[in-house]
Amino acid sequence: MHPVLLAVRAALAARPVAAGPPPDPWHAWLLVALARQVDRQRWHVRVQRMHLSEDSGEDSDEGQVPGMPGWRFLFHGMGLCLTAPDGETIDVDDHGDGGLTIDPYFFAQRIRSLRHPALPEERLLAFLPTADAMAVAIRELTEEGLLVPRAEGQVFRVLPELEESAGALASIDFSDAELRARWAELLGDHELLALERPSAEAQARAAAQRAAYKRYLLARIAREATARAFIDPLEAVLTPAELVDACAGLIDASVNATSGHAIERLDAHPDYPVCPAVGRLLARADPAVHHPYAVHAAARYLLRRGLERDRAVEAVLAFARVRVVAGYKGNPFLGELALLLLEFAPPHALPALRRGLRSNTPAVRRDVAGALAALGQPWCLRELLLALDDAATFEASASVRAALAWLGSDEAREALMRWTQTHVLRATKGPGYGWEEVQEANVDGFLAREIEERRAWADAVRPAIDPDFDRVVWG
Repeated sequence: MHPVLLAVRAALAARPVAAGPPPDPWHAWLLVALARQVDRQRWHVRVQRMHLSEDSGEDSDEGQVPGMPGWRFLFHGMGLCLTAPDGETIDVDDHGDGGLTIDPYFFAQRIRSLRHPALPEERLLAFLPTADAMAVAIRELTEEGLLVPRAEGQVFRVLPELEESAGALASIDFSDAELRARWAELLGDHELLALERPSAEAQARAAAQRAAYKRYLLARIAREATARAFIDPLEAVLTPAELVDACAGLIDASVNATSGHAIERLDAHPDYPVCPAVGRLLARADPAVHHPYAVHAAARYLLRRGLERDRAVEAVLAFARVRVVAGYKGNPFLGELALLLLEFAPPHALPALRRGLRSNTPAVRRDVAGALAALGQPWCLRELLLALDDAATFEASASVRAALAWLGSDEAREALMRWTQTHVLRATKGPGYGWEEVQEANVDGFLAREIEERRAWADAVRPAIDPDFDRVVWG
């Protein structure tokens, strides 16, 4: 029998584990947390039946859960998401089995939303802190026969004996120090055990566990399919020089999402040694072939450090000129590239910003409009007004109009009134709503979040940008 299942059985029965290889604690805590998730999902189903069924009189798609102060609900597709007053998010799709089927990303979302996780979830987050890392580890448990995959794609169930034990696992009070130590020992979590029962032997076993965990992470970043998911966990176990070397290997291997994420993680540590592989990526990046994400990350990394400035700006300009990225209807990174130019190479930024405000990609329009609203300078108002004049539909003008409304000047209000009086919102005939109607209903909220996210950036770059940026003659 698998050592992880043996360990969980022994911990539940409060007896020593049978002789054999010790479990990997990251897999063991994951299996326990998944079984506890079953109990939480069963509760979710009971809430839906008691408080949100047709019999309860609740017929809206979202709002406050009747009889449960502070709890909110949102129906979506085949699922229901419940959000607790403390932020816990329990999202479950209806598979007709009373909440037994688990979606890996819904599970990870709930674990990461816990403000005060209990011991199993706390240790799981220590080993596998991201949703992607949890999803990979779930696939590993499935391949080892510890989870039961369902036909509907990525979803699964835990083994029947763990479903039966879900309530017992969920009710355990892990605040008891002796119980914590016993579970740590049985699940092979020697690092936790060394905290609960300090000794020289415990410290030695904890060091061996850390080395094994490090080997586990390094083995996964060596695989193309799992590399990106395990970059973040590595930050906690590698020295700065080791992390730079590990990321350099990923960056030299390709120009893709993995190399882009590796650069972003290095960029978060300005005190770490410079990684030469970042410059090498820009040298081989091809606008006709590669997605702009990794190039944007690399250029930002270099520009923030004052390195290879000309090469970085040239790469940003080349990728910003791409009208259509393979697999998309436009250039999904045009907004981010334009704003990077505005921050580090203003003489080159205006054409890209203007294209961003007129992009056929809603997220790009929102990126640029939100940034200009956050900056709030006179030139920002003028550029938004010009973009509004060029917009032919409510959809194309949504973010621009929301940004102008946010700025709130008399000129902006007058322009908005004129535009809305001469254009017609496309309404869907029959039941339901069209994309333009949905976007119109949500654009103000989306843009407000975008502005809030850009606020720190805007405050940092505003002093260096001329209020009449659009009228400056660049030499």
